[in-house]
Amino acid sequence: MTRTLGRVSLACLALSMALFAGTFLPGIATAMDPGFPLAAAADCVGVAANPAAAVADSAAAVADSAAAVADSAAAAPAASTAVDTLGARRKEFPHADLTLVPRLLSGGYVIVLRHSITDHGATDRDQRGEEYSDRSTQRNLSKEGEAQAARIGKAIAALQVPIDTVLSSMMWRCRDTAQIAFGHYRAVPELTRRGAEFRARRIVLLGTVPEVGKNTVLVTHQDLLIPIMEGLRRDQLQEGDALIVKPLGGGFEIVAQVTPDDWERLAAAKTATVAKDGKAGKTTKSRKPAKR
Repeated sequence: MTRTLGRVSLACLALSMALFAGTFLPGIATAMDPGFPLAAAADCVGVAANPAAAVADSAAAVADSAAAVADSAAAAPAASTAVDTLGARRKEFPHADLTLVPRLLSGGYVIVLRHSITDHGATDRDQRGEEYSDRSTQRNLSKEGEAQAARIGKAIAALQVPIDTVLSSMMWRCRDTAQIAFGHYRAVPELTRRGAEFRARRIVLLGTVPEVGKNTVLVTHQDLLIPIMEGLRRDQLQEGDALIVKPLGGGFEIVAQVTPDDWERLAAAKTATVAKDGKAGKTTKSRKPAKR
């Protein structure tokens, strides 16, 4: 009996605290029925009069608490995953150095290029269900972006990187980038549209090994890459930047990030090396054997 009365006292104390909170929390106070305090008091009397019911109610409350704890435990992994994902997005990719050039010359890579610089005074209009053929409804390349795409294409050509297939988003800023830089492309929905189906197709493209001795180019948007590239955060890949991806036949690995300036630096280094080797070759040929 003493334990039952103790439970009743705790129940009434909890009720008093709830009423106190209701007084200072307008949202709760508004939601409460004006007749609630009297009804609650009657419930307290009823609990005292019926100890068995009080015990049953306490057991039910314990069961509910256990269920809540179980739900929290089930939700914990998702929260942990979210934290891990945020941490992963702080990853930085290595920038290109001279060792990248012979690897690209051998082929077997996917060059994932974000479109060149755009006119940020314009915005994309809603084009769901359309074929993206009307460039007037899109954010397009600026004059600076067109010049940037030409610089990228010229540097890659100077490096003599073997390019085979060039795929592009259906948006004109990507199509123009591809055309200016490489002279040809094929627009595909995989590099344009959102959703699980197209996301899966993008992953397949990134994991597909190109033809022997060739490299594939994908021109697309950063928002389509962030969900499928671990460690990539927003605007880490600037307009005109590229990620060099090594396809693994079902998966892929990001090996380097290349800016437009990086492409030009690599091309200049190669040109300087060729010129130096050519000069050394001429010197060797012009050297006459000494007379005996």
